[in-house]
Amino acid sequence: MSARGWKGTLGVVILFGAGSAYAAAPPPEAATCLACHGPHGEGMVDGDKPRLAGQSAHYLDKQLQDFASGARDNAIMSAIAKGLNAQTRSKLTAYYASLPVPAPLKGTTPTVAQAARGHQLAQEGAEAKRVQACNNCHGPDGSGVALSAPALAGQLAPYLAAQLKSWQQGGRKNDAGNLMNSVATRLDDADIAAVTSYYANLDASTPSTR
Repeated sequence: MSARGWKGTLGVVILFGAGSAYAAAPPPEAATCLACHGPHGEGMVDGDKPRLAGQSAHYLDKQLQDFASGARDNAIMSAIAKGLNAQTRSKLTAYYASLPVPAPLKGTTPTVAQAARGHQLAQEGAEAKRVQACNNCHGPDGSGVALSAPALAGQLAPYLAAQLKSWQQGGRKNDAGNLMNSVATRLDDADIAAVTSYYANLDASTPSTR
């Protein structure tokens, strides 16, 4: 089991007890999510719909609350989130956190140069641009930090790129301390393509060998 897999399972055990069956059968409330986020929370390459499976329940819950309050802007997600009460949010977020992390979906394959630059940005950052390593906040190999930062490994490159662009342009600003805007504005298009394709092709469904 991957690091993100056990963290997601731990989250659902804490919230609902070891006997939870959510990983085997989605709660009825998840029916609305399936069309965009896939039958197993794996996301969809077409339409830039992100993977939810294996993300921490805390992170997912915060995003739903932010969509509902308007702190994060998306017309479809805002309408859905506003219709959820706290109990339903807990069911959904615990379910998706409990799901095993899928293998990367076929999508963007980095060139050799992009893979090298993406690895550098993820592991070391870019000192000349005053950009710290992504893994400093998002955990080893982008595995996520449950109470502060989402997992990036295996996430869809188009979705990650769209979010970085949104942070750059000020459309998204629902992080603590405006850190992501500070980072994103220092990345050019080549950096964004490199780091997003790098993370998209990390297989978080198996233990890291890097």
